[in-house]
Amino acid sequence: MSERQRGGVVHDMTSREPYHSKPGESLADTYNIPGIVLFLGGVVGLACTLTAAGYGFAGWVAIGASATALLFIVSVALFLLEHERLRRLAQRAQQSSTARKPTWS
Repeated sequence: MSERQRGGVVHDMTSREPYHSKPGESLADTYNIPGIVLFLGGVVGLACTLTAAGYGFAGWVAIGASATALLFIVSVALFLLEHERLRRLAQRAQQSSTARKPTWS
């Protein structure tokens, strides 16, 4: 696992910094790779579908459109699941750091 918790803050072991410390840091997270690959597969499928449509292959257009839509939907679902995982991880780290602070009346 690439995460560790130190001092109530969840750290990514690839960048050694807290999650969401810089814009675009989530792209370096290896958990996003399947979503990125599926999205790129959707782009290639879209290009192939448009090429088949240009040449008039109606059967291949139907197959390509279905495959492209499926790839895009699954990739977006994976991105949303990863976002939810990171949100819960950050929330858990925030809760544990606030639980450790002493409360003074």
